Order: sequence, then C-alpha cells, then structure tokens
Amino acid sequence: MCYSKSVVELFGSATTKERADTMPLDIVTTHNSDTYEHYRLDDCSLFTERGKVRRVPLEAMVPTGHTNEDGSELIDCQSLANYSALINAASGELLDTRPIGKSYNLVPHDLLFAKQADLLWDSELPTDNVKVIDRLYDGGLKAHRTVLFDDLASDVGKNGDRVQCRMDIFNSVDMSWAFQIFSGAYRDLCRNTLVFGGEKAYHQKRKHTRNLAPEAVINKATMGLNVWQNNRDQMKRWSGSTMSRDDFANVLAGTICKKKTEAAQAGQGSQVNETLLNRLLHGFQQERQELGNTMWAGYNALTDWSTHTDKGWTNGAGQEFVGQKKTAQTHNVQRQRMDMVRSVLTSPAWSSFERMAA
Repeated sequence: MCYSKSVVELFGSATTKERADTMPLDIVTTHNSDTYEHYRLDDCSLFTERGKVRRVPLEAMVPTGHTNEDGSELIDCQSLANYSALINAASGELLDTRPIGKSYNLVPHDLLFAKQADLLWDSELPTDNVKVIDRLYDGGLKAHRTVLFDDLASDVGKNGDRVQCRMDIFNSVDMSWAFQIFSGAYRDLCRNTLVFGGEKAYHQKRKHTRNLAPEAVINKATMGLNVWQNNRDQMKRWSGSTMSRDDFANVLAGTICKKKTEAAQAGQGSQVNETLLNRLLHGFQQERQELGNTMWAGYNALTDWSTHTDKGWTNGAGQEFVGQKKTAQTHNVQRQRMDMVRSVLTSPAWSSFERMAA
C-alpha cells in the first residue's frame, strides 16, 4: 500500500480497502518517461519509488564587495526566503531550479492517487475489473494516471467497435501542469484516447494554490456515472450520423485549423493552417474506410491525431509528412492536443451536427 500518515494530514481520514494481488507488468522507461501498467488501484509503487519529489532550500551566491586574502572576490551564500528547488527524493537529482514559492500547493503524486483509489472504492463505479496505466515524466515532476473500467464498456457502431469508460488525472509539482481530471473513453480497435466535450463531459482544471482541494474534485468526478452513459449514447448516435469530408473540413477550418495570427485576423493571406487541416483530413480518409462518412469517423480522426503524435501522413498533393518525434515533451503535446479536440467538440460548428444527430 502507498498510504502513510501524511495522507491523513493532506486529505483527511480515509479507509483503505484490501484488494487481491494481480501480477503487474514491468515498468517501461522511454524518452525520459516511465510507464507502469497494472490492475490495482492501490498500487502507487511507481510514484513512491521513482516519483517522490521534495523541496530543498534555494540559496543565492551574493558578492559582498570584499576580497579574500588571496585576492578573490568574497561571496556570501544567502538563503532565498520563501523559495525552494525540487529534487528527486530517490536519486537526489536536481529536477528544477526555478524558485517554487511557499504559496504553491505541492500535492505529492502518490498521496493524490492513493486518495483517488479510496474515493473510487467508495463510489458506485465498478472497480473489480480495472486496468491502471501510471506514467511519470521529467524525473517525477509530472504524473498521469489512467483508470480503464472494463465493466463499463460498450459496442459503438458496427464490427465490435468497443469503447471503455476511463478516468484520467494529471498532476505536476513544478508549476508546469495544473491539476486536471477528466472523464473519457478508450477505443480498443485503435488505442485512441477518446476525449469528451460539452455538458456531457466532466473536465476540471485547478491551479496548485492554497485553495486546491483534490479530494473534492476527484469525489465529484467519481459521482458522474451519468457522464459515461450520456457519452456512450452520444457516440452511438455519431456512428450513424452523416458527415462528409467537406463537412469535416468546414468544422476544422472554423476551429482548430483557423489561424490566429494578426495577418489572418486582418484578412490577409490564408486563414487556415493547411498542414494541420491536411493531417486531419488524411485521418478522416483513413477512418471513413471502416466507419463511413460519419461524425464517428471525424471524431476518431481527431482523437487519433491527439493520441498518436508520431504518426505520419500524406497530403492531397502526395507529399509525405512525418509525425512528431517521440521526445520528453510528447506528453505535453498530447495534453495540448486533447484540449484542442475538446474545443472542437464544444464549438457551434460541431454542435450543429450533434443537434441533427439527436
């Protein structure tokens, strides 16, 4: 178990439930990230063993205006009040030299996900058959946990197109990511992360201020059983709702492919990001071969782009493009793209098709 006395201090009292052991998968380390897949909500070993980060005093070397006996400049080491740096507690590696003020609410990854386990067990969500995917980035500065609920799965469309309910939590200890939680789904056929948007989604983002209350946000998310029900029905409607290539292109041109430069806003030059538009239209072409000219094909083209950032494509002129290389910053790109997909799903252009589907 990953509980400690500090859990109670941070979140309040909680009851730990015992769960049968299952054989976990090994931790996979690639591109400055660690991934650990397992089947226990209470297994926080990745975060306890590799993701513990602690603060250390931050000091400044300040010239005194005096010299040593050998003529060298005399330097005074002064502590910077109210600021600290971050190190990995296990390796001692200095992770971040930016000053972290005392007003920043540093929420440890292991304590956060331990509390999530308790709240999920206390909820009405079925937790006997879950798969957990834990990820650490940048030496422990950032963490991401995905919980897949095998007992909340449904077929969408034809040919056994199966999707699972999922819950994702993002956290950082270096001010780079806000605390974020969202509900979504996972498509088995293509391993896409399916992003939800609009009133049928649960998505919360909170800054790490003194007022951050992770327990309240997680608890509210676990109570959102209707989110899965609503979005499952929505995806089924999308699978039977017509959307042509031109329809999809028009939605994109008015949302994430619309240029925001001063020249574009002034009506000068191209108003559309052609590279991104071609990438997404290529994805739609691939998806509609199996899913037809449907909103479901358009939706999966978007989530394929946000999930598989390294995938290449060919534009309408036959030019080949390579995807983004997998680097230590791939996780940042994925999060940014997920937010962009969410903005499409909440746009008036997409909503108009959704109303027709309903």
